[in-house]
Amino acid sequence: MALPFLVAASPAAAQLGDLIGQVKREVERELVGGGDAPQEARSTTHAGESGGRLRVNQGSSFTPGRSTLVADDFASAAIGSMPQGWKTNGSGSAVSVDGLAGRWLSLQSFATYKLKQPPRLPDRFTIEFDIVVAADSTKDLSAMPFGFTADNSVRSYVQDAHNNAGIAVIDLNYGGSSTASSSATGYYHSFDFDYRPYANRVMSVAIAVDGDMMRTYLDGKKIADSRLFDGDPARYFFISAPIQMRNGANVLFGNFRIAS
Repeated sequence: MALPFLVAASPAAAQLGDLIGQVKREVERELVGGGDAPQEARSTTHAGESGGRLRVNQGSSFTPGRSTLVADDFASAAIGSMPQGWKTNGSGSAVSVDGLAGRWLSLQSFATYKLKQPPRLPDRFTIEFDIVVAADSTKDLSAMPFGFTADNSVRSYVQDAHNNAGIAVIDLNYGGSSTASSSATGYYHSFDFDYRPYANRVMSVAIAVDGDMMRTYLDGKKIADSRLFDGDPARYFFISAPIQMRNGANVLFGNFRIAS
């Protein structure tokens, strides 16, 4: 009578043994290395994600003209004098600066500067120059405009594109949003630029004009690319010093070049 009982009990015992063995193997696997986790549990990156922000390589599209029309580094200007090739409604002085090569034109507040004998500009040309804010902070300066006017007069301060014969003007606002504007086309655009690192440091400015289009770059970064002219036959470069320069701040201008 015992034999039938043993035969009937054997499958259950075998199943129990298999279950115990399986549990034992799972425990050993976890202790050794955590086992083979499912793919979905191991990966936290979804399809199409790289695990970091995409890096955009923008670069600079500015190419300076090859043929120089005007170039002035103020090397021939006597220290303390106004450079001979420039005129202003105020004053200015050629200076040397410790730590900076060459000579610079120190701009006077509320003054506009233009070339005495500007060249006839072709349809396509480039302008390059450097600016240095000599100050404890760039916020010690009010806005500084530069660009083009319809005449070459310096009888008054050029502040924007809508007064004193202004046509196309870039206004660098060291304390807020800067602007690019045109009285010829009605264009107006504000942009943000971090000027803070440029206290006592050279900032290169580049302008490329192609017909009615004008591109402007600050240290290689394009900040304007728009139609700022409307077939204007006469356009004269100008740069105006900030109206206010607080706490002994100053603006230096140099390494000027026009090319086609």
